[in-house]
Amino acid sequence: MWIRVHFKPGVMEYWSTGVVDSRGRNHVLIPLKPLLQYSISYLGGLAMKSYRKELFFKVPTRRALINITPEVNECLRESGIKEGLVLVNAMHITASVFINDDESGLHHDYEVWLEKLAPHEPVSQYRHNVGEDNADAHMKRQIMGREVVVAISDGKLDFGTWEQIFYGEFDGRRKKRVLVKIIGE
Repeated sequence: MWIRVHFKPGVMEYWSTGVVDSRGRNHVLIPLKPLLQYSISYLGGLAMKSYRKELFFKVPTRRALINITPEVNECLRESGIKEGLVLVNAMHITASVFINDDESGLHHDYEVWLEKLAPHEPVSQYRHNVGEDNADAHMKRQIMGREVVVAISDGKLDFGTWEQIFYGEFDGRRKKRVLVKIIGE
């Protein structure tokens, strides 16, 4: 037997439970309340929750490193999941999500290092920069990575001593998304 239930904001949905009665009929429907985007899957009697939320950022500068650990912790609290995994990924090709220490000297070192590896100027050095000037941002994102996965233990992000989750913006001044997907029980 399997059951899959989805909750979506502002939508009343009905989903079949997948239960087949003794006559072979599959007609059981579950009315759902409009709640957070949330699902519960039962496979072989084991329950697993799934939670999804998008965070939005509009950084006023071209580049920035933003500690988003508090926002991810809030998502974890909303999910109610105590054991599992959280995926946090930038949903844009000129932004990054990564884990490191929240220390201003390190942030400065990243800025200097990334600018040496993929300098913004001269913009004419990049073939991508035809009608735009963000080729360096694509490369910086590639270096810093797209996503992180963090274990959840006892309802908390299971970090090392100084670890924090960061959103790296390399071509700001417009709205971008970060996906937070949490699975577990």
